[in-house]
Amino acid sequence: MTETKNFDDVSDAILLEEVKRRFDQKNSTLEEMAFLTKKLYVLNEKLKEHDSIKGEFLSLIKNVFNNPLSSLLNLSSMMRKNEDTPKTQTMKLLLDMELHKLDFQLNNIFTAAEIEAGEIANYWSEVSLNLIIDEAKEAFSYLIEEKELTFVREINVDRLIVSDAKKLHTIFSNLISNACEYSLPVHKVLIKASVENDRLLISIANTGDVIVKEPNKEIFSRFKNVGVHVSKAKTSVDGLGLGLSIVNALVESLDGEVNYTSNEQETKFTICLKLQDTSKAEALMSESANEFMFEDTQEMKEF
Repeated sequence: MTETKNFDDVSDAILLEEVKRRFDQKNSTLEEMAFLTKKLYVLNEKLKEHDSIKGEFLSLIKNVFNNPLSSLLNLSSMMRKNEDTPKTQTMKLLLDMELHKLDFQLNNIFTAAEIEAGEIANYWSEVSLNLIIDEAKEAFSYLIEEKELTFVREINVDRLIVSDAKKLHTIFSNLISNACEYSLPVHKVLIKASVENDRLLISIANTGDVIVKEPNKEIFSRFKNVGVHVSKAKTSVDGLGLGLSIVNALVESLDGEVNYTSNEQETKFTICLKLQDTSKAEALMSESANEFMFEDTQEMKEF
């Protein structure tokens, strides 16, 4: 009996020691987790601070460039309306052309930075597709005239739609730019739009260089070579390789998708966007769908 009791005492001691060891191990693990959680919290706060600084810096840089550039574009537009000698008129046209090129590229750079920073919230308003297309097309009038391109539009949308005007303008600008860049001279660019059920369908097609890769999303990656036949279609300097990636990101942010087809007859980009309810519009626009665009300031009107 004595031996059995001693055996039980020993077993209890071992059991208690094991329990104590496990409690100590658990406490050590909890302390380590608490330490790591605290470090993660500190790192997360730093990331929030860095994101805030990055956003403020991006906003500051945009203002630094966009404000004077908007003024220069307004001034250039007004100068073109004045009669002058042929030589001076040519210089003014060149100035206007280069300013529009710079504005387009800077807008793509800033938009790509905003996408990277996750700052692409939607600002819904009632917009007119025709006005959006007109303003986007105007920036490339120099290229349209140079290549003698014909624009044909079939906009079967007889009402305002609720969307993000600035995003739509950027999307159209990049697709119209590509269509003009890669079109064969004296050909046409065809823009179609229609509503089917609760979807807005938009397509932009041109005849020119062919994208040789099979349709896939790689073409919408930044800085990717889309792989085109080198021909006499393209006349301008290569861009930054951001355009189609920006189009894809903005279309997705508008709850849509973009695809393309390309063959010897035409290259066509197709966008499908979900129609938004009118109640989402934050600011209903009456006369213009693009009040964010370059308007004459009071100083310009007095000039």
